[in-house]
Amino acid sequence: LAQHGFCGTQSGTSKRPVVMPWRAEFAGVAISSARSYFTGNVAVESDDDSACVLKCSSVGSEVGGLEISGKFRATVSGDAVTISAETDVLTLKFSSEADAKRFIDILPAPFKPSSSFQDTRDSASVSEYFRYYGHLSQQQNMLTDYTRTGTYQRAMLVNYEDFLGKVVCDVGAGTGILSFFAAQAGAKRVYAIEASGMAEHAKALVAHNKLEHIITVLHGKVEEIELPEQVDMIVSEPMGIMLVNERMLESFVYARKWLKPGGRMFPSKASMYVAPFSDEQVFLEMQTKSQFWTMNQFFSVDISCLQAASTREVFRQPIVEHVDPRILIGAPVRRDLDFETLTIDELQEIEMPFRYNVGLPLVVHGLVSWFDVVFVGSKEAVVLSTAPQSPLTHWYQVRCLLERPVPVRPGQTLDGSLHMIANRVQSYDVTITASVLGTPVTSQSRINLKEPNFRVSTYPATTQGIPSDAHFTLPDALPLGAPVRT
Repeated sequence: LAQHGFCGTQSGTSKRPVVMPWRAEFAGVAISSARSYFTGNVAVESDDDSACVLKCSSVGSEVGGLEISGKFRATVSGDAVTISAETDVLTLKFSSEADAKRFIDILPAPFKPSSSFQDTRDSASVSEYFRYYGHLSQQQNMLTDYTRTGTYQRAMLVNYEDFLGKVVCDVGAGTGILSFFAAQAGAKRVYAIEASGMAEHAKALVAHNKLEHIITVLHGKVEEIELPEQVDMIVSEPMGIMLVNERMLESFVYARKWLKPGGRMFPSKASMYVAPFSDEQVFLEMQTKSQFWTMNQFFSVDISCLQAASTREVFRQPIVEHVDPRILIGAPVRRDLDFETLTIDELQEIEMPFRYNVGLPLVVHGLVSWFDVVFVGSKEAVVLSTAPQSPLTHWYQVRCLLERPVPVRPGQTLDGSLHMIANRVQSYDVTITASVLGTPVTSQSRINLKEPNFRVSTYPATTQGIPSDAHFTLPDALPLGAPVRT
């Protein structure tokens, strides 16, 4: 702590003063007219979690200092901490991002940043989520989905007029690939926000590609940082399996608070699709998985009492894989989302009812789900689809199985729904229901979307092949930051 300018607890007092070097910007406070920047010390004194006093004093300056006590909130963005007290705003700029975070850490809990992200998600789940996406191997899995990555680049470059000379925010930037695409399309400034440790790799890529003058990487959650200005465009890749898994769409929508009037979201819209399917083979395969637990002489131990629990566990897992569209028993039902008007509350519960008049005898084994997103630009609308008949992506399609299949005869009506409720582990509790209208035949399954079963034999990169170097070269070797000619 001493290396970062902290001092220890004073002897003979219950207060915990902490002093750190700083420089500051003031907005809306009385001393702002005296000097907009100066260096000095900020002390934090706290008796308990209900009281906190910030004492800011200058060094070698005519400004005497500033004291903030009572109610205030602190937010961190990069190497800066913003202190908001009623109508006054104080921004402390530290020598490094690490110093800014250490300063936040020593504030009592009621004065630290709080957000809807923290309040609605389990801390252990959040920690694991950002650890997972902090690995280069996981980023590689997404980058080498060339349908995904190539469609994003095409959508941004073909609509370069929406980026040329504009300010862009990249939500959940990962390695920053979308920020690079924005720079390729001519963006003036790009703020790449990434909460995982991947932010450090993104900074390295920006420096290595000599784009520090365009791209600024901010390490933090969208809900807990502040941007220095409003933006013209928000880009993100927030989709999970079944579109909404991982609940990153909420962060994408939250970022709209920075969007200028008339600004755009890329992607702009999405559609969720659901259709019943009939597939005896996959049903029997899942049933077989729990046969191990039928044994009554496993090393002289009867384990058969766990067979039913094992079956329930297997059928609670959604199956992620490529689906042959021929197993669908009818056209899908659709739910449309407009990211430029969608609210976070609308993502907390999703209901998709369906009804089909059946013309052939069949057995319904569950529901298949997939999604499309659309980039609505000023020149062209570009679609990224994960439908069964579309090029393979790392999202594949998702099957939710009924533990008890539903037989349907010709002339009968199949009725049912997909119901999703957001949970604290950054996923959804899913319930699927199917019944034959006018009969007692009905079946319902609860699906744990957090624990998918990846039943895949081919991957997007393997299926499509790795593009040549020419695929990644801009037309006529245009420099990054220049508009692309089409």
